[in-house]
Amino acid sequence: MRLSLCLLIGSVFAAGLAATEDSLATLRRGHPRLLLTAESLQAAIEAAHSDPLRAKLHGQIIRAAEAQLKAAPIRYVLVGPRMLDQSRSALAQITTCAMAYRFTGESRFADHARDVMLTAAAFPDWNPSHFLDVAEMATALGLGYDWLHDRLTPEERVTIKRALLDKVLAYVKPAYARADPDRESFPFVKGNLTNNWNQVCNGGFLIAALALAEEEPELARAVIAGLRETLPVAMAAYQPDGAYPEGPVYWGYGTRYNVVILAALETALGHAFGLDRLPGFDRTELFRLHVQSPTGLSFNFADGRAGLGADSGLTWLAQRHRQPVAEAHSRALLAAELERNPNPADRFIATHALWFPRQNATGATLPLDANFDGPSKLAVFRSAWGDPRALWTGLKAGSNRVNHGHLDLGSFMLDADGQRWAVDLGPDNYNLPGYWSGADVKAPRWQYYRLNNHSHNTLTPGDVLQSPDADGKMIAFGSASDRAFAVADLTPAYPEHGRRFHRGVALLERARVLVQDEVAGLKSGVPLTWRMLTPAEVTLSGRQATLTQNGRTLRVEILTPATARFSTRPATPPTALEEQNEGITELFAEVPATAGRETDVRIAVLLTPVGKKWPVRPTPALEPLEDWK
Repeated sequence: MRLSLCLLIGSVFAAGLAATEDSLATLRRGHPRLLLTAESLQAAIEAAHSDPLRAKLHGQIIRAAEAQLKAAPIRYVLVGPRMLDQSRSALAQITTCAMAYRFTGESRFADHARDVMLTAAAFPDWNPSHFLDVAEMATALGLGYDWLHDRLTPEERVTIKRALLDKVLAYVKPAYARADPDRESFPFVKGNLTNNWNQVCNGGFLIAALALAEEEPELARAVIAGLRETLPVAMAAYQPDGAYPEGPVYWGYGTRYNVVILAALETALGHAFGLDRLPGFDRTELFRLHVQSPTGLSFNFADGRAGLGADSGLTWLAQRHRQPVAEAHSRALLAAELERNPNPADRFIATHALWFPRQNATGATLPLDANFDGPSKLAVFRSAWGDPRALWTGLKAGSNRVNHGHLDLGSFMLDADGQRWAVDLGPDNYNLPGYWSGADVKAPRWQYYRLNNHSHNTLTPGDVLQSPDADGKMIAFGSASDRAFAVADLTPAYPEHGRRFHRGVALLERARVLVQDEVAGLKSGVPLTWRMLTPAEVTLSGRQATLTQNGRTLRVEILTPATARFSTRPATPPTALEEQNEGITELFAEVPATAGRETDVRIAVLLTPVGKKWPVRPTPALEPLEDWK
């Protein structure tokens, strides 16, 4: 149903205005017109006189550009199947230096950006076999051509234009043509692909096409029509609540390019064909806020690292959707980033000057808890906003088949007292053999420790791997002032090992976390392993573990069954090729197998931060998950 709906939306948008008017009828003539205009540039420069944070940002963009003057030249070189690092380096150098030139008028910045563009233009191609490389290089040269148009000689413009035509826009017809058999070579436009490739590749096409729209109007019209048909397919992934299936880090990648698309349409054409109003996307900035913990780290499910920094796309979304609390959050992130890193390497740093979080953005506070539906399902809870030592946790369900997904159904994470206690290790090396093979549970991808359930904070029967086809539902959710919870059905993950696997995570009194598993009809001879990966030092005492780090303490207690005891081992993968996870300990408890009959098992583990900030409470009474309310 989701796919049919998004295809319907795509056909409506593709027909829409195109049936009644020329998509380029409102094209802004002249340059710059992509994200940046002469008017917005002047407004940004003037605003820096009254906003110290904006002034600091502009100064750091200039310093970042000065560092780019000394950057290693981009080269035509592949790492594995990718040239992506070279494309991203070009994007960083061109846009940062172009913006620094616009701020200062110093020709050295414009000259460097021009030289990078001419170097890329001389490459034999931009590695179309991995089309993300083409898309990011196209974004780099398209923005550079637009932002520095008046600084380029006619000959330089011809050279850059020819590169954009030959190395990216030559692929427009096979990418978008419905009847073209070569369309299979462009998976980002396939009707069922709802991931960042769609957004990034569409973004590269659009920036290149709009940069040349006056000179190549038919190509620009073709790209706009193709984008209006295919982009809604990717944007359907945000339904219904704004969650992004590929996790918070890839939310930043895909969503920022989605924002680039919408902003470029608006600055160049005056409107975005209604794409900015698609359901789910109209609230996705709230997902970004909830998945970031009080420590600043994220619930980094899928192939993503835990760190989340400032994001100009978040600012654009907050302003567009009139979410002042999200804009204030984005401003705080930017202020922290500029303070922490005087030479930020963000290749999109220039866009912070375009979509800048304003002073005094205030609004109603957000709920403490949120439940996000969609291909990846996530419930997130916290004890407070604005307190870096607040308690924060969450529970993951959804599909194991999402792009970049891991076998992680039932995984939880935990931050408290300014520390991360329960971690997700994130991705491994994308160039590992078979990293992207995942057709069945025996595929190489699922044997890698970081990608399967043996490295996630979940429940596992025996040594089995979760089914890659599993789709676990969130079957209960509640949020009250002193208690919040979610229950996930993990049965599809282990279809051959029991009649029912349910996991509940509850935030009790906003001060401690209960993780409760209930297994019905566990097969004879199958043990159960409860595990949690932690960077803390662990001291064991039978049914209790004491975790310490940076002067903070977390107590972890097995409430039931009486037979379970904690053990530890290093979180070391089975092969030397994989990330070795030094400093990470696997805390686990095993419930022994029962021979000769099926059994019902309940495992309940209480996690309590210890210290003056946290109240001392009696052991909670346990209730069946079906009675949680």
